[in-house]
Amino acid sequence: MIKDLSFICSILMLGGFLSCSAPSIPRPEGYFRIELPITDFKKTDGLCGYEFEIPVYSILEEAKSSQEDVCWYNVRFPSFNARLHCTDLMLDNNLDVLIKDAQELVFSHDHKANGIRRIRVVNERTDGGARGVLYHLEGPVATPIQFFVTDSTQHFLRGSLYFDNKPNPDSTAPVIARLISDVEHFMRTVTWE
Repeated sequence: MIKDLSFICSILMLGGFLSCSAPSIPRPEGYFRIELPITDFKKTDGLCGYEFEIPVYSILEEAKSSQEDVCWYNVRFPSFNARLHCTDLMLDNNLDVLIKDAQELVFSHDHKANGIRRIRVVNERTDGGARGVLYHLEGPVATPIQFFVTDSTQHFLRGSLYFDNKPNPDSTAPVIARLISDVEHFMRTVTWE
């Protein structure tokens, strides 16, 4: 009888220990795999009076401008659900002001950004060498990539990348890494007439 009582107590204690675990909850296996398209570029021209190269997987969209000395357009990346908003301005002895404005727009995201990386870009193809800066804003920011490029005499081009969904740095990291190199290529190939 004592053997039966000890066996029953053992079963009850074992059952008690096993019942203390949390119920199992189905969880997803991870993020969706993002297929990055091939790295190839196409030349575009006629927009705002200058040429540049954009990725073959992107679409150029012209935006309306109410000002004569401003040209707006978007480079859309449908497979990434993102747009690069671009503004081309004519310089009028205001290069310092435009650079300062571009930097203020970048650093206005400083409170959300985990870090801001700068990449200096020089376009070797143009006379006088158009130069610019590409900013990578790390973390949950609305615009993870911003840039400006200028020929320092007549043109100033500024751009910002926006996703059409809430930023999630973990899931967009491979896309942002790809877009950084594609935007850098875009900046290096801008040729004003």
